[in-house]
Amino acid sequence: MTSVIAGKYKGRKLFDVKNLHVRPTQAKVRKSIFQILEPFDGLDVLDLYAGVGTLGIEAISRGACRVVFVEKNRRVFKVLKKNIDLFEPENSKLILMDVQKYLVQVKNQQFDIILADPPYSEVSFSIVKERAEHFLKPGGIFCMEMKKEPIDESNVRVKHYGSTQVVFWKSAA
Repeated sequence: MTSVIAGKYKGRKLFDVKNLHVRPTQAKVRKSIFQILEPFDGLDVLDLYAGVGTLGIEAISRGACRVVFVEKNRRVFKVLKKNIDLFEPENSKLILMDVQKYLVQVKNQQFDIILADPPYSEVSFSIVKERAEHFLKPGGIFCMEMKKEPIDESNVRVKHYGSTQVVFWKSAA
């Protein structure tokens, strides 16, 4: 079972999805991501490919004022809703929709941080970043967990964790 690592909900357990190929972000990777991105106080966060909400709930626990969760799988979405109800549903918005559709259809939303943890085989960093960057406030950060592969982008920071890498890109201020 996955637990919140830090903040006001530290140690609280999250519900998980049984018998589906859902891969929550490992604790050591999550800890590193959030240490790099801190502080979260008062920030607006977008959690793409939210799964059961591991990343977005960690952001809420660390002080984010609003998190929008986007997940397309109905079964996973039900567990996500159950997890959000344990924490701060009033600071959360849940959207049942394909992430690529969301990034194309939704307008006039801006976030300080965008977290993306897509299925490793589904999309590339550059495609998601290109579609998501207009959602970032000036100086906002796009962060994506993915399998290790070369990144053909400038101005990125890449952290490696075994076969996983996390790529950080900051928009112009």
